[in-house]
Amino acid sequence: MSDKQEIIEPTETIQLPAPSWGPAFLALGVMGMLAGLFANDFMFPAWVYGVTGFIIFVLAIRSMSKKGSRAFYSLPREQGDARAELPVESFSAPTHE
Repeated sequence: MSDKQEIIEPTETIQLPAPSWGPAFLALGVMGMLAGLFANDFMFPAWVYGVTGFIIFVLAIRSMSKKGSRAFYSLPREQGDARAELPVESFSAPTHE
């Protein structure tokens, strides 16, 4: 064995998702729908909160699913065959003394 160890190129890469406001708007939409159940006649009729919350909820789900599918299909299709090169060591079974 040589003293120089060769650094091999990574075989897989980590793909991070893009930042998104989708989860925050999803929570806002759910909060609006819940407010539509309980906040009757607080500034607006209850159905206004519910409908607004539902619209925000649907748009957030649509945005998150579009971004997710776009990110999925932008991943590389083929990756090389990666095999870990483990050092070969010999060992002997323990003996009782």
